[in-house]
Amino acid sequence: MSLGKKGLGRILAGAGLIILVMGGLEAEYWGRVIPGVKVAGINIGGMDTNQAAAAITRKTNQMKQIELVWGTNKWTISLADMGAAYDAGETVAEAMKIGRSGGWRRILSERYAATQNGINIDPIFVIGENNLIGSVASIAAQINVPAKEPEVSYDKAGGQVSVSPGENGQEVDTRLLVELIKAKLAHFDETAITVPVVAMEPKLNEAQLEQAKERAQKLVGKQLTISFADGEQKWVVDDEQLMTWIDPSTSSGWKQDEMAGWVAQLAAGVDRVPGNASFLFVGPGKVQEFRPAKEGWQVNQDQVNQDVLAAAEKLSGTDKTAVVELTVNKTDPTVKNSQVNNLGIKELLGRGESWFSGSIDNRIFNIQKATEALNGMLVAPGETFSFNQAIGEVSANTGYKQAYVISEGKTVLGDGGGVCQTSTTLFRAVLAAGLPIEERVAHAYRVSYYEQNYQPGFDATVFQPSPDFKFKNDTSAYILIQTKFDATAGKLTYDIYGTSDGRKVETSKSRVWDITPPPPDLYQDDPTLPVGKIVQTEHAAWGAKVAFDWKVTRGNEVLQQRTFYSNYVPWQAVYLRGTKT
Repeated sequence: MSLGKKGLGRILAGAGLIILVMGGLEAEYWGRVIPGVKVAGINIGGMDTNQAAAAITRKTNQMKQIELVWGTNKWTISLADMGAAYDAGETVAEAMKIGRSGGWRRILSERYAATQNGINIDPIFVIGENNLIGSVASIAAQINVPAKEPEVSYDKAGGQVSVSPGENGQEVDTRLLVELIKAKLAHFDETAITVPVVAMEPKLNEAQLEQAKERAQKLVGKQLTISFADGEQKWVVDDEQLMTWIDPSTSSGWKQDEMAGWVAQLAAGVDRVPGNASFLFVGPGKVQEFRPAKEGWQVNQDQVNQDVLAAAEKLSGTDKTAVVELTVNKTDPTVKNSQVNNLGIKELLGRGESWFSGSIDNRIFNIQKATEALNGMLVAPGETFSFNQAIGEVSANTGYKQAYVISEGKTVLGDGGGVCQTSTTLFRAVLAAGLPIEERVAHAYRVSYYEQNYQPGFDATVFQPSPDFKFKNDTSAYILIQTKFDATAGKLTYDIYGTSDGRKVETSKSRVWDITPPPPDLYQDDPTLPVGKIVQTEHAAWGAKVAFDWKVTRGNEVLQQRTFYSNYVPWQAVYLRGTKT
């Protein structure tokens, strides 16, 4: 349908009028706020940016503090205390956008609204949330009165049940109070805020008291039994414990959160992660069970909570006893005992050795503990073995002792010192087995233990969470790690068993160059040691660059070929010299 010449003319004329009005108004208020714009009630319409900022600043300078009242008590929180500050410049910038930004419909709408009824915006300000919350919490602490919950008590000797009604309390609604304070700042409102206080009313009335007492009396002499594993494990909840779960102020009549907490505590002692079977190689084609597989289980707490609540309800009636069977969700181990004959563990693939003679007792203890943790461990075909993951947490919490470790360029006492002896020994076994090594990091300096009966460069350091030592089982069968700790000889032996696929390993001798002597010995005065006493904290070590070649083949196929590099920095001997008289 055609508009016609007249229709088109009216549209063009209207558009021209809009442009003319908008252009005229913009020309008249160029660099100024359009009329009718206010900031928290302050009229800044027609002002230029400097005038508007000055008007806002005059008002914000008057806002020194917020007053709070509750009853006859009064408190004040200064803007400085709450970390609050107004930004007049940003506020004016927002005001200048009104009637100027957006499409022409929005511009016309805002300008019309401003001239007719005015447009009010909030000032822009920043506030220190932690400061404000801290100030509010300090005031709330002066008002809050904790409620005292009703209590059911039972004198077992006398057979008497009593119920205390409890006491009501009060608590400041801190979240609402913070919002009220922010609203006062946004509106330049200096009037006092009445602190919002919520009544806490656990106190029982006479009917509730009687109901609670009646329920408690019905529980006298009754008990709830939790049974697990066909009765092999049992937990008994007696009448006194049952009474503590009574809550007459709720529709259910029971403190279900406390019941759930009791069940959660019980579950923590029952839950068990599944344990894979691990095996010990005893001869060609044979393995024997080393650690049996363990089925895992986890208590179904939601179901047990429902069962305990239902049992407690029955006991508050005519039932004398109640039994709840502990519901658990079972999880099978990945490797079961029945798989012992089809894991493919047939022969020795590689052996690694290291010596630790001269180590301090704590270091030897940690070496043995880590060695035992690795013994009998299986690596599935295609699986990447992580030393840190396999060994678990290394700390005093898991039984490791303090021995010397390298940390931030110093040798210091730390939990698990000596664990690197086990990662180094495993590294050597993996090299001999020809398995792909995915992560290996050399030590910062040459360690004498790792060069006993071995060339330099055949070491691997670990630390949690990194660096780690990782290798991959790229064979078609499981791999068994078997470890041996010989305290008498001061020796570790790690064997890797599996199924050979005919691969051959060639390892070159170490190449050593750029040998650098250690820096001169350093003596540091120590006022805690007596004069004349000297204690060595660091031992000197020569620096060097070391490399060796490693090649793994199968027939004419090259499976692995790489050069392992180690850059050992020279290490300075450090002595503490006593100065204490």
